[in-house]
Amino acid sequence: MSREKIKVPGKIYEELVALQREIHFTQDHEDTIKKAEDRGYMNAANWIRQNERAYKIGFAWGFESDGEAPQGTLRDIPEREAPAPRRTISRPATMQPRSGGKKSSGSGNSGGIIAGIKNWLGKYF
Repeated sequence: MSREKIKVPGKIYEELVALQREIHFTQDHEDTIKKAEDRGYMNAANWIRQNERAYKIGFAWGFESDGEAPQGTLRDIPEREAPAPRRTISRPATMQPRSGGKKSSGSGNSGGIIAGIKNWLGKYF
């Protein structure tokens, strides 16, 4: 007996691969059949029921599609939609430009930190 992958019809192959991705231990074929039926993989469940020995070999060595049916996906993937148009909101500028002259004695930001300290000292002492 050679170590070749077990060939199965295309639809069954898709369902077997999906089933193996969803469940971790698939050597117990009765449990696998039940899980396949629960997930809606009826083709795979029937094939496993009819080909128990081939399923166990295929689980160990792998499955491959025999090309009987075109291989596709289990569900249709919708086409990519065009991106939504970007909407921009014009907002007024929030920062006001600095005036060239000296600010009032309230903020003290016009001359840096040292000027601020001098203004504060001048106010209170």
